[in-house]
Amino acid sequence: MELIKNKTLLQALFESASNGIVVLQPEYNDESVPVDFTIQLCNNAALIWIGEKDCTGKHYSDLFPIYEEHSIFKLLIKVFQTGITSKLERGYNINGHEHWLRITITKQADLLIVTTEDITEQKEAQSTLEKALDTAERQERLYDSITNNTPDLVYVFDLDYRFTYANKALLAMWGKSAEDAIGVGLRENGYEEWHAAMHEREIDEIKITKKSIRGTVSFPHAELGSRIYDYILVPVLNEEGQVEAIAGTTRDITDIKQAEEKLQHSETRLSGMIQQTPAPTLILMGDDLVVEQINEPMLKMIGFGKEIIGTSLLKNMPELTQQYIWGQVIKVYEEGIPFNQSEVLVSHKRTGVMKDYYYNIAYRPLWESGKIIGMIQVAIDVTEQVTARKKLEESESRFRALVNASSDMVYSMNADWTIMRNLEGRGFLTDTGEPMLNWIDKYIYKEDRDIVVMAIETAVSTKTIFELEHRVLAADGSLGWTFSRAVPIFDQYGNIQEWFGSAADITAQKTMTEKLEGLVAERTRDLQRSNEDLQQFAHVASHDLKEPVRKIKTYTSRLEYHLDVKLDDTGKRFMERIHVATDRMFSMIDGVLSYSTTNAAPQMAARVDLNEVLKNIETDLEVTLQKVNGSMHYLNLPVIEGAPVLLYQLFYNLINNSLKFARPGIPPQVSLIGEIDGKIVKITLSDNGIGFEPHHASSIFETFTRLNPKDEFEGTGLGLSLCKKIVERHGGTISATGIPGNGATFIIILPLQQKEIDI
Repeated sequence: MELIKNKTLLQALFESASNGIVVLQPEYNDESVPVDFTIQLCNNAALIWIGEKDCTGKHYSDLFPIYEEHSIFKLLIKVFQTGITSKLERGYNINGHEHWLRITITKQADLLIVTTEDITEQKEAQSTLEKALDTAERQERLYDSITNNTPDLVYVFDLDYRFTYANKALLAMWGKSAEDAIGVGLRENGYEEWHAAMHEREIDEIKITKKSIRGTVSFPHAELGSRIYDYILVPVLNEEGQVEAIAGTTRDITDIKQAEEKLQHSETRLSGMIQQTPAPTLILMGDDLVVEQINEPMLKMIGFGKEIIGTSLLKNMPELTQQYIWGQVIKVYEEGIPFNQSEVLVSHKRTGVMKDYYYNIAYRPLWESGKIIGMIQVAIDVTEQVTARKKLEESESRFRALVNASSDMVYSMNADWTIMRNLEGRGFLTDTGEPMLNWIDKYIYKEDRDIVVMAIETAVSTKTIFELEHRVLAADGSLGWTFSRAVPIFDQYGNIQEWFGSAADITAQKTMTEKLEGLVAERTRDLQRSNEDLQQFAHVASHDLKEPVRKIKTYTSRLEYHLDVKLDDTGKRFMERIHVATDRMFSMIDGVLSYSTTNAAPQMAARVDLNEVLKNIETDLEVTLQKVNGSMHYLNLPVIEGAPVLLYQLFYNLINNSLKFARPGIPPQVSLIGEIDGKIVKITLSDNGIGFEPHHASSIFETFTRLNPKDEFEGTGLGLSLCKKIVERHGGTISATGIPGNGATFIIILPLQQKEIDI
């Protein structure tokens, strides 16, 4: 054969391919059944996998002695007998590493061409991507579950004041669906001008300062009327530390405000009864919180005489400064929010010695002309009751808390986390058994202290479990990672008494995660470079392959002219076959180039009228239609978003395919009918051609797949695979059905709008 005679030329071409290529010629027994194959050509890439320096002329059975039992040899026989191209993917363990090959077996004339492609990196990248997507989906489900099952309003703004997220509670308050509310601004969602302008100023401030803003505002609810809300807006920072969004939560505090107003009216009468009340009570005034009034029960409880009147409470009791209770005093005085809590732990020198006491406490601000001028405090000593109860509950509470927060290290905190009571570091952190005030400076890495403090404040204010991954300073001075989880211990009134928690050393896991993330990023870059190299190779290969084919055709024409009358009918028939083969080679090279570059460069999406596309195709195929007496009909085709050139190529290939595979003697008819269903269009293309067997419905979209002899129907086997790539690039699907001798039908589903600007 001519292919074998030009073995040297083909060998040079094959050596430039990155995939392994082997050309096999069968050897027959006396019954003309193939029993072995001789290797005619073999490039360097194939030699690497075979493990030979040269395999040309060798038998398949010599290289693979157990070929009779080898599934690939059976597949070689099947492809040679049926002429149907076959592909398979197979994993191999080489030097302890898993490798994957994609093997393609194609019959050409009386030869088999076997190509191997190393797809190990693709398999690894696919596995890594699937795991990453699964993790991301779990995180998204967790976030949605949390935000949509809270009565608080949760939302996110972009930097242009538009809502990008709103939970169910907020949508219910607006009386809107997510489709109507998301993507628009405050005013479009019913906010009054003053209200919208206020939040826009706050968003601008957060973008500049990167700090949270908290406030109180009144506005109408869709069902409950005018309500009062407490809200907080916080910045969402990207990896570069820049604000990329603003997240917010809002809580309905109408009932609390109404209760405050009622309490305010009674405080005037209360001040006259302070001296008569049996409950320990005092009044503090001014910025220094000077004791203005104090009754006898309070004097007795704190261990002072009346000389404390007119002096600062903190001057007489400096031990309160770093404690939770003093923070609440300041908060009531500065913010005017009343404080009520039972069994509050206060450490002070009541008898001259620092001891722990428990009090039921109520603090109220004193107002004058809209300004806080002081506060009233009522405290009832419940130390004996709490101590007795705690002794009974201590063992059970500690056990339950430790079970809920089981891990390597165990610790306990007071109610507001200002004092660490105990820490068993288990060798990872330094143990401590004494109460410690500066535990954050000692144990928490400085760059993580803000997020730890914020998480603590959230857990304390919401009375929920504390959970956080953060960096810590290990006992040996190194930097480590821990996952910390603490649960609050409540009294009978629902107030937090203390926290018990545990922390796990996850330094090794975090280090491994960072390495894996780096490896994924590196593999991604390698794949991108590989894709670029393949695109470059396609262009170069198409040019280099065309040149020798062009020379074959040229010298064949010259030889035909030179021999002229010397050629008999057989010689002319051979010459004609050479011309047909070279023309087919040109078509195949162009088809491979077109197929390989379909996904090369992104194309900008535009509005495309499919009716205009079909008119242009009808004009371009006018000569072909007249030649075969064919006709085209199309109906209900819409305007969609897409790449005009690719959409033209899609329908041109499909229609041209129908004209090419027409039944002999029957004028081909092609019809296209569109049907819009929501955000997609379903286009049904039907013809009256030769059709195909139903079991070929999926394989016709594979590259180089031919269902009919090439001497009866021209083509490269790439047209429909190219159509599939174009449809998928537009986010759609394509499928086909056929009946032998009774035409084929193609179903194309495309979105009316593209999600991205570039396709």
